[in-house]
Amino acid sequence: MTTRLDDHVALSLPTGTLLVLFEYLARSYETWRKSGETPTEGSFSLLPPDAGERYALWDLEGAIERTLPEIFAADYQTFVSEWKRQLVSRNTE
Repeated sequence: MTTRLDDHVALSLPTGTLLVLFEYLARSYETWRKSGETPTEGSFSLLPPDAGERYALWDLEGAIERTLPEIFAADYQTFVSEWKRQLVSRNTE
C-alpha cells in the first residue's frame, strides 16, 4: 500500500463532539501554559478526560479508523514515524 501522508482527509463528527474536543484540548493547553513550563520535548500533557471528553475522543478515534486505510498497512509504524519527523521539522524551523 502506498500513501501520500500530506493528502488532506475529511472526517465527519457531530458539531457537539468537535466542541467537546476543542474545549478539552484548549483547557489542557491553558493549564500547561499557566504552569510556566518551558516548551520542551516532554512538557505538554493533557488533563485526564471526564466521561464526555473520553467518549468524544473515542468518537474521533473511530472516525479516523473508518477514514484511513493506512492504519491497517504493514508499514503503518513507518508512516507514523515519518510524519512525526516531518511535523517536528516543520514546526521548529
